[in-house]
Amino acid sequence: MSVDHWLLIALLAGSTVTLRLVGYLAGAAMMARPFWRRLLEVFPGCLMTALVASALADGGVAEIIAALAALVTAILTRQILATMGVGMAVFVIAGQMLG
Repeated sequence: MSVDHWLLIALLAGSTVTLRLVGYLAGAAMMARPFWRRLLEVFPGCLMTALVASALADGGVAEIIAALAALVTAILTRQILATMGVGMAVFVIAGQMLG
């Protein structure tokens, strides 16, 4: 390998370490503030809701049936893995029966 290759590898490695360090320091600083802590705690749920809503907007009957089954499972069990499992299983079954 030439010197250019080694310089590129060093630059990419340095960039990766810098980005990870900045992310760690910024995350620690954000978690120290109550507003950002609350925001980051609810973010995964908001992201999941957005993904489900976009799938339902473009989906058909199988998606709606699966979403309703997952909703009922979530309310009854409060278990994320059970909710996801039931939703996926109902989606597959409904897709086979309807399509």
